[in-house]
Amino acid sequence: MSAIFGFEERNAQGFIDKNIVCYPRSPDGKSDLHSIVSAIKNEDIVFIKHCTPGYSLHIKAVGVVLSDYSTESDLGVCLPVEWVWRGEKVLDNFDEVLSLCGNALYEEHNVMVQREIIDLLPEKYKSPQEW
Repeated sequence: MSAIFGFEERNAQGFIDKNIVCYPRSPDGKSDLHSIVSAIKNEDIVFIKHCTPGYSLHIKAVGVVLSDYSTESDLGVCLPVEWVWRGEKVLDNFDEVLSLCGNALYEEHNVMVQREIIDLLPEKYKSPQEW
Protein backbone atom coordinates (compact mmCIF):
# COMPACT_ATOMS: atom_id res chain seq x y z
CA MET A 1 0.00 0.00 0.00
CA SER A 2 1.10 3.54 -0.64
CA ALA A 3 1.87 5.85 2.24
CA ILE A 4 -0.81 8.41 3.13
CA PHE A 5 0.21 11.98 3.98
CA GLY A 6 -2.02 14.72 5.39
CA PHE A 7 -1.57 18.44 4.65
CA GLU A 8 -3.19 21.11 6.80
CA GLU A 9 -5.75 23.14 4.82
CA ARG A 10 -4.28 26.53 5.76
CA ASN A 11 -0.95 25.44 4.21
CA ALA A 12 -2.60 24.06 1.06
CA GLN A 13 -3.77 27.23 -0.68
CA GLY A 14 -3.53 26.70 -4.44
CA PHE A 15 -2.64 22.99 -4.32
CA ILE A 16 -5.88 21.86 -5.96
CA ASP A 17 -5.92 24.62 -8.61
CA LYS A 18 -2.31 23.89 -9.60
CA ASN A 19 -2.51 20.06 -9.30
CA ILE A 20 0.40 19.94 -6.88
CA VAL A 21 1.26 19.33 -3.27
CA CYS A 22 4.12 21.26 -1.67
CA TYR A 23 6.27 20.67 1.36
CA PRO A 24 5.54 23.14 4.17
CA ARG A 25 7.90 26.03 4.84
CA SER A 26 9.42 27.00 8.14
CA PRO A 27 8.91 30.55 9.46
CA ASP A 28 12.19 31.63 7.78
CA GLY A 29 10.81 30.59 4.36
CA LYS A 30 12.88 27.44 3.88
CA SER A 31 11.27 24.07 3.12
CA ASP A 32 10.41 22.43 6.42
CA LEU A 33 11.28 18.77 5.78
CA HIS A 34 12.27 17.69 9.31
CA SER A 35 8.80 16.35 10.13
CA ILE A 36 8.64 13.97 7.15
CA VAL A 37 9.27 10.37 8.18
CA SER A 38 9.81 9.20 4.61
CA ALA A 39 9.82 11.04 1.33
CA ILE A 40 6.54 11.35 -0.55
CA LYS A 41 6.76 9.22 -3.68
CA ASN A 42 4.95 8.46 -6.91
CA GLU A 43 1.52 6.84 -6.27
CA ASP A 44 1.42 7.86 -2.60
CA ILE A 45 -1.94 9.18 -1.41
CA VAL A 46 -2.13 12.72 -0.09
CA PHE A 47 -5.04 14.50 1.51
CA ILE A 48 -5.88 18.04 2.53
CA LYS A 49 -7.37 18.18 5.99
CA HIS A 50 -8.58 20.45 8.73
CA CYS A 51 -8.75 19.11 12.22
CA THR A 52 -9.12 19.80 15.86
CA PRO A 53 -6.74 17.50 17.77
CA GLY A 54 -8.72 15.03 19.85
CA TYR A 55 -12.08 15.93 18.30
CA SER A 56 -12.60 15.59 14.55
CA LEU A 57 -10.81 15.39 11.23
CA HIS A 58 -12.26 17.05 8.12
CA ILE A 59 -10.98 15.63 4.83
CA LYS A 60 -11.24 18.29 2.11
CA ALA A 61 -9.49 16.60 -0.85
CA VAL A 62 -7.70 13.36 -1.71
CA GLY A 63 -5.05 13.00 -4.41
CA VAL A 64 -2.50 10.61 -5.86
CA VAL A 65 1.10 11.72 -6.41
CA LEU A 66 2.07 11.45 -10.09
CA SER A 67 5.89 11.62 -9.94
CA ASP A 68 8.91 11.21 -7.66
CA TYR A 69 10.44 14.37 -9.13
CA SER A 70 9.75 17.66 -7.40
CA THR A 71 9.68 21.09 -8.99
CA GLU A 72 10.06 24.58 -7.61
CA SER A 73 7.07 26.90 -7.72
CA ASP A 74 5.97 30.07 -5.99
CA LEU A 75 4.54 27.71 -3.33
CA GLY A 76 7.89 25.97 -2.72
CA VAL A 77 9.14 22.46 -3.47
CA CYS A 78 6.17 20.63 -5.02
CA LEU A 79 5.11 17.31 -6.52
CA PRO A 80 2.43 16.84 -9.21
CA VAL A 81 -0.86 15.39 -7.94
CA GLU A 82 -4.10 14.20 -9.49
CA TRP A 83 -6.83 15.35 -7.11
CA VAL A 84 -9.37 12.52 -7.39
CA TRP A 85 -11.85 13.56 -4.68
CA ARG A 86 -12.99 16.92 -3.29
CA GLY A 87 -15.64 17.62 -0.72
CA GLU A 88 -15.98 17.44 3.04
CA LYS A 89 -15.81 14.17 4.92
CA VAL A 90 -15.93 14.54 8.70
CA LEU A 91 -14.37 11.81 10.81
CA ASP A 92 -14.84 11.72 14.56
CA ASN A 93 -15.24 9.26 17.41
CA PHE A 94 -11.80 7.68 17.09
CA ASP A 95 -10.41 5.02 19.38
CA GLU A 96 -7.04 6.76 19.15
CA VAL A 97 -6.12 10.37 19.74
CA LEU A 98 -5.40 12.27 16.54
CA SER A 99 -2.13 13.54 18.00
CA LEU A 100 -0.45 14.55 14.74
CA CYS A 101 -3.42 16.08 12.99
CA GLY A 102 -2.41 19.63 13.95
CA ASN A 103 0.89 19.31 12.08
CA ALA A 104 1.23 21.02 8.70
CA LEU A 105 2.33 17.68 7.18
CA TYR A 106 2.40 14.18 8.60
CA GLU A 107 2.27 10.55 7.52
CA GLU A 108 -1.09 9.05 8.49
CA HIS A 109 -0.77 5.82 10.49
CA ASN A 110 -4.27 5.59 11.99
CA VAL A 111 -5.82 2.57 10.23
CA MET A 112 -9.37 3.90 10.65
CA VAL A 113 -8.42 7.19 8.97
CA GLN A 114 -6.53 5.36 6.22
CA ARG A 115 -9.63 3.25 5.45
CA GLU A 116 -11.84 6.34 5.26
CA ILE A 117 -9.41 8.03 2.85
CA ILE A 118 -9.08 4.91 0.69
CA ASP A 119 -12.89 4.64 0.54
CA LEU A 120 -12.95 8.11 -1.07
CA LEU A 121 -10.66 6.98 -3.91
CA PRO A 122 -12.16 6.05 -7.29
CA GLU A 123 -12.15 2.29 -7.96
CA LYS A 124 -9.17 2.45 -10.35
CA TYR A 125 -6.92 3.43 -7.42
CA LYS A 126 -8.07 0.75 -5.00
CA SER A 127 -6.21 -2.55 -4.61
CA PRO A 128 -8.06 -5.72 -5.54
CA GLN A 129 -9.41 -7.63 -2.53
CA GLU A 130 -8.02 -10.97 -3.75
CA TRP A 131 -5.75 -12.05 -0.90
